[in-house]
Amino acid sequence: MKKSIEIAKSEYSDGKIKSTNLVVYSYPSIGAMTIVKDKTTGVEHRIFVDAYTLEEVEDKPATETKPGVWSMYDQILKSGKENNLKEWQKSDERAKSIEQAATNKGVNINAAVTEENIKKLSSDAIVLSSFTGKILDINGIGQERSVFCGPACIRMVCKYYNKPTPIPTQETIYMGDGLWSWSPYSPPYSSGLSADDIVEWATYRWEKTGTIATSFSNSVAISEIENNRPFFSMIPNHFRLCKGYIVQDGYTYLRLNDPEPTGSTYGNPGLLERTYGSSEMKRIYVR
Repeated sequence: MKKSIEIAKSEYSDGKIKSTNLVVYSYPSIGAMTIVKDKTTGVEHRIFVDAYTLEEVEDKPATETKPGVWSMYDQILKSGKENNLKEWQKSDERAKSIEQAATNKGVNINAAVTEENIKKLSSDAIVLSSFTGKILDINGIGQERSVFCGPACIRMVCKYYNKPTPIPTQETIYMGDGLWSWSPYSPPYSSGLSADDIVEWATYRWEKTGTIATSFSNSVAISEIENNRPFFSMIPNHFRLCKGYIVQDGYTYLRLNDPEPTGSTYGNPGLLERTYGSSEMKRIYVR
C-alpha cells in the first residue's frame, strides 16, 4: 500500500489522495489501489500496485467487450468475495500484530514456539495464550528471474536437507539438472516450473515422495511442519515455501518464504498468511 501511495504522489504531485485500499484486481490478483483527485480539474485517477511484485499495474477501464481491472473486482463483490477480502486484510493486520508483540517480548518468531515463549506472549493484550506453532530454520532465497520462483524454493529445500551436494544453482534447477529439458516449442525462460517438476525433483534428487494436493487441511499442514517437513504452497503462477505455522484464536497461519521480489537476496522470508480465504491453488508435500 505504501508503494501505491508513493507512485500516486510521484505521478500526481498536485493531487489529493482520497483513499488507499487492498483490492482484488483482475481476479485473483491482489494489490493496493490508491485514488488521487486532481485539485484543479477534479478528475480522479487510480493507481494499482501488485501486492507481490510491487509493480504498478496499468488501469484498464471497462469497455463493451472487456471488464477492465476494477470492474472485474465489482463482479466479484456481487458474488460475495468482499468478505474474503476483508478477512484477508484482518489476517494481514493480525499477522503483523503477532510478529510485533513477539518482537516486543523478545521472542524469536523464526524459532519453534516454546511454553516459555507462550507465557511471555500470553500477558500481551494482542496475543492470547492460545498462540501455538512451530517454524523450521529455513532461510529465504530471492528468485533470480521472474520465472525462478520454483527453483528458488527448491534451492531452499536443498539447503535444508543438504541434498544434493553441492547445492545446485537456480539456473541448474530450472534447466532440469538432467531430469527434464526445454524445447523450441517451450523455450527456456518462457514459463516457470510446474508442480509435476517439483514432484520429479523430490523423487530423484531428495529420494522422497512428492504429493500434489488441491484440497487443503490445517491439520495436514501442521502435521508436516511438526514432522520437520517443509512444503510448497502455490498461488496463481507462483511458488512459495511453507516453513511453519501459527495457530491463534482458532485461525491457522502459514509461515512462508516467498522468493519475490525478483532479484532480492532473501525474498520475503517473513510472510504470514491465514489459511482461511487464502488464494492457494496447490500444495506439494515432500515426505
